Amino acid sequence: MKKIVTAFALVAGLAAAPAFAQSWYAGFGIGVGNLNKSGQDLTGLSNASVDDSDTTYTVRLGYRVNKYFAIEGGYYDLGQYTFNGKVGNVDVSGSAKAKSWGLSAVGIAPLSDAFELYGRLGIEQSELKANANTALLTASESDKQTGATYGFGGRYLFTKQFGMFAEWMKNDKINVDSYLIGVDFRF
Repeated sequence: MKKIVTAFALVAGLAAAPAFAQSWYAGFGIGVGNLNKSGQDLTGLSNASVDDSDTTYTVRLGYRVNKYFAIEGGYYDLGQYTFNGKVGNVDVSGSAKAKSWGLSAVGIAPLSDAFELYGRLGIEQSELKANANTALLTASESDKQTGATYGFGGRYLFTKQFGMFAEWMKNDKINVDSYLIGVDFRF
């Protein structure tokens, strides 16, 4: 994944040199993540319950190739989800933390000078770190997977350099839906 991001940055940097000041943007968003896994999916316990909602955020950098297309890299903290259940008579509790890095192609539909809709499709490297605790034992595990990321949203531009966005985004492998609002800065 690091090689892909490095190659993307080099090619985009060389291609963007003449229009650098108009094409790059950075953004930050915060919202709610929903883990779409049952207690059994997450823990293997048939009687586990999961708190499947948490705060999520994204930090991203993009290059706008033209007014209809951009390439974007981003980090997504997809939340921490707690669970509890029983193995026989033993209580088990724990949490799972999800995060990912992604690279997306972004299709943009400008509806006016100030408002646009967009959709994203890309690849992501996700990690889910889980720990489980009993009265006598603590265990932890980490799982990294590569999968698809996709979403859609809308952006309102207050000025040519500053806008606000609302977006739904999903990572397939971890199966988290994120509902985000945030800001973009063009430079």
